[in-house]
Amino acid sequence: MKINKTHSLLLVLMTFGCLTTNAQLEDTTRLERSGMFPKLMEQGLNKLSVSGYYRFMGTYTSMKEQYAEFGTIRNRLFLGDDSNIPQLSLNLSARSSKNTSFSTDLFLWTPLTGSDADYAKGLNLGVNLNGKHSTKFGTFSVRMGGIHWYTLSPFTFATNTGYNRISLFERNPWDPNTKNEMDRYSRYYKEGLLNQDTRWGQQAFQGFILEGMRLPKQFSFAFMHGKSQFNGGSLPTPNTLTAGKIKKDFNKGFVSANAITSVRYSDSLAMETIGFNLVTSEFEWRFKDVKVKGEIGAGTYFSPSYTSEWGEALDIKVELSKNLTYFPIEFRYFQISPNVINNNGVFWNTSISEYNDAITSGTVTEGSQAPIIPFASSLVSIGQMTNNRRGAIINLDMPFEKHKITLGYSAAKEIVGLSDRITYGHTANNLALSRMWRWAFPSDVGPYGNLNKVYRGVYETVIITDSTTSAKGFNSVEISYKSNYKIFNRDLYIFYLGGFYSVQDDLSALPQFSKKAYLQSYSNQVEFYYNIFDKVVLSNYFGIDRIIANERTQVDVQSNLAKNQIGYSYAIGLDIQLSKNTGLYVRQRWMNYKDLNFSLDRYSGTETSVELKIYF
Repeated sequence: MKINKTHSLLLVLMTFGCLTTNAQLEDTTRLERSGMFPKLMEQGLNKLSVSGYYRFMGTYTSMKEQYAEFGTIRNRLFLGDDSNIPQLSLNLSARSSKNTSFSTDLFLWTPLTGSDADYAKGLNLGVNLNGKHSTKFGTFSVRMGGIHWYTLSPFTFATNTGYNRISLFERNPWDPNTKNEMDRYSRYYKEGLLNQDTRWGQQAFQGFILEGMRLPKQFSFAFMHGKSQFNGGSLPTPNTLTAGKIKKDFNKGFVSANAITSVRYSDSLAMETIGFNLVTSEFEWRFKDVKVKGEIGAGTYFSPSYTSEWGEALDIKVELSKNLTYFPIEFRYFQISPNVINNNGVFWNTSISEYNDAITSGTVTEGSQAPIIPFASSLVSIGQMTNNRRGAIINLDMPFEKHKITLGYSAAKEIVGLSDRITYGHTANNLALSRMWRWAFPSDVGPYGNLNKVYRGVYETVIITDSTTSAKGFNSVEISYKSNYKIFNRDLYIFYLGGFYSVQDDLSALPQFSKKAYLQSYSNQVEFYYNIFDKVVLSNYFGIDRIIANERTQVDVQSNLAKNQIGYSYAIGLDIQLSKNTGLYVRQRWMNYKDLNFSLDRYSGTETSVELKIYF
């Protein structure tokens, strides 16, 4: 290798520079400390990001006939979301180091009532701290402060996700915009799934969460201590929830041990406790054409006046692939003792009213989810479980070339006869009916005091007049049909949802569509979505529900007849994609409902809603 004079000079200069730097390093540091050189700014936050959404919601209602409690005003304009969903939400997050980050959010909304006092702003989920550190033994993370959306296991800490047999016409506040407005309906057609945000299937938790992942031998763990939405409130006495799990992964599945306990004090001196304990094991095993998964456990309830025995809780699913049965099919068995309660899990507490009363006795703030759990023998959709019930579920998925059908069947029976009441919903006008009561969750409303407002819904109570309370039987059949056609080379999606339910005084193999049933419920919903332009979707909806009770339930004092209800709803709408992250959604609904035997239980009118949602 030849080295010319130029190369030699450069080598000499570089060597001299390096020698000079090393020799003067100590002097330079001393001069910087003396103030002769400006002090360099230390590295601060990096990767600061701001995201969020703006959501405008306006509703105009014009009623021809309405309940007397709403007075004589029949036309109402409401701006905002009556579920306290903010109009503007800003999410800010930043990293202080490679392994540590924090996030917070700010919300703004106003119901536009004309009063400055109604203007609200502040933190929505609070300030959240997230830290993560990786070692040769595993990765450890911690979450603190604010509100975190989290899931542990279905029985301990999670929400029910159901079987995706739902209507798409009415948008939820948490529904995101899609790349193309038609994508929401095409994905539901192809996969039976919906785009949901991070809260889907998870519960809100405030406190401390520690997780260990990728531990030796494929172990992991989680520990949480703090409050769920059922541990809130302003009382000074302790009110906490503690839960955790240890999980072992295998090549073909996993097994976990889970536990949760909730303790509150029923007296101001913090001497008497009320709460529950629940211990479970969740598992999943995958074979060639069979998947077995579920959760098995036991729980108990305690209070100053009563401590229950430990009761069983189990939910086992066996899924067979189409290689075995031509169509994918799921067999499921569940059994939850009346002694097992946990409002943070996927099942409702319908057996111990004392616990629900403790939650709603002024220890939680307005807007809490606490009062939404109906305490009675509830008629529920397939997949929604309650305690004090055992039953079997079969789900069948039959996808053809352009037609997709899913069938659901359920037969269940209460373990112990505890309640003389049945609760049920109205499918066709459920959301529109709930919007008649704004801001609160009132109970025992309506012309006969048997309606209860819940989050984005209303359920009704019917009283059984039998002299003895028996363990009731419940039957359900649900049908979902989806098809896709091309009209003028543009997609048309047709969806149908059918639900057929009955409640009677004993277990039955099939729904009882006769006077043998305390209550019969039928619902039919048909929806059309047509991509009329590249960025515009025309939507149509028609729904009808029918509720019939027998003479063994409470009758009207005038007609001396039981409930005989029918509700209709027709709606049309437009989904308009204004830009990449902006959608405009317009809905016009005509509704009509009446009870043929209870003369005061009827309403009819129209509802117009406009939603503008912008993500950034």
